[in-house]
Amino acid sequence: MPIEPTPQTADYDWQPCQIWFPRAGLVLDRHGVRTRVIWPGQYMVRKSRTLRKWMYRHR
Repeated sequence: MPIEPTPQTADYDWQPCQIWFPRAGLVLDRHGVRTRVIWPGQYMVRKSRTLRKWMYRHR
């Protein structure tokens, strides 16, 4: 069974991010994670351990 490389801890911690162009992505809110349009602005971003995708939340 192959061993997966250890993930970088920085990817899994919330980090500030500035979005300049609209894009589709996973947005975390009080109701859960949903695929939404991410509008330009300031967000916090981290990589999801289970979904293996980037998740965004408003700052």
